[in-house]
Amino acid sequence: MCGRGNKVLKEVGVGSPPLFPLLSEAKKLMAARSIPTVNYLGDVTFLMERILQRNRQESETYEAKLFIVGSSANGFGWDRSDVDLCLVIPPQELPSKTGTKTVLRKLRNLLPQKCSLTRCELIPAIVPILKFRDQWSGIECDLNVNNVVGTYNTHLLAMYARVDPRVPALGTFVKHWAQRMGIHGGSKRRLSTYALLLMVIQYLQCGCSPPVVPNLQARFPKTFEHNRAVEKVDMDLELPWNELRSANRSRLGKLSVGFIAYYANFEFAQWAISILNGRPLAANVAIQHLLFIEQAFKILVEEPYNKGNVAHTVCDEAVFGKIRRAFTRTDEVLRAQKSLKFL
Repeated sequence: MCGRGNKVLKEVGVGSPPLFPLLSEAKKLMAARSIPTVNYLGDVTFLMERILQRNRQESETYEAKLFIVGSSANGFGWDRSDVDLCLVIPPQELPSKTGTKTVLRKLRNLLPQKCSLTRCELIPAIVPILKFRDQWSGIECDLNVNNVVGTYNTHLLAMYARVDPRVPALGTFVKHWAQRMGIHGGSKRRLSTYALLLMVIQYLQCGCSPPVVPNLQARFPKTFEHNRAVEKVDMDLELPWNELRSANRSRLGKLSVGFIAYYANFEFAQWAISILNGRPLAANVAIQHLLFIEQAFKILVEEPYNKGNVAHTVCDEAVFGKIRRAFTRTDEVLRAQKSLKFL
């Protein structure tokens, strides 16, 4: 991607002297992010074929499908050594309500024997996953079963990333900043990468004037319909990109400062981040889509398809306080035109 990467970096610009060090690091990450190489895609495809072949041998009564999801396919990828996969099996073929775990347990026992996979570990999360490493390519994988919403949101994020090169650029900066501030990591009960990216898109939809990106789900409702067959998800979809290009030509530095300021002043108790709505949604409305036990929240980031809370991992008051302070303190430093070393 070297040529295209340089072009993108020129387009997004930098700006904002206090942010230079962090933006510079983010730009390096973005340059390294690249589009997956042919060899990488070949490795992943070969791995997927082996997994499917093994699954077919065990289950001759149905045809499963395997999809790449997450940062490997959504245009915001940072690490080529990891890949998220979704194995889609006809629901009627699952043995019970715990059928996804049953399938993953079978694969955990079978794949190391037949597919040269190591470190197979079943993680019993809300969405159970099988973690493993492919010895042949060195790729580490997280495999889920029938979490098709991940396929839909991967497609949606990929289209937002293609609307404007500043979208993945700002996403890279925000993830890097959140890591530096110690507020990133869903497994640590902090903000997940997905939650941060939805926050970025929300800001670009309504936090700057004019907006950098439109509301794609409102603009193309049939294209991003939540109940369409997963096989109809087209990662090579062509939208009218020129029509979608914004008149807002702010450089990455200005957008980064604006993002921090937007959430430093955000009323998390009253509003939910909602890219489906195109603007914040009243929290008392957003929680109506949640189970009763999920309605207590610190930060509410609406999943654009199933309307769950992507920020449910932030459940501790101390962690929430740290997130608020990260935004407000960074905002104060930037307003004072100080270096981020003062953080």
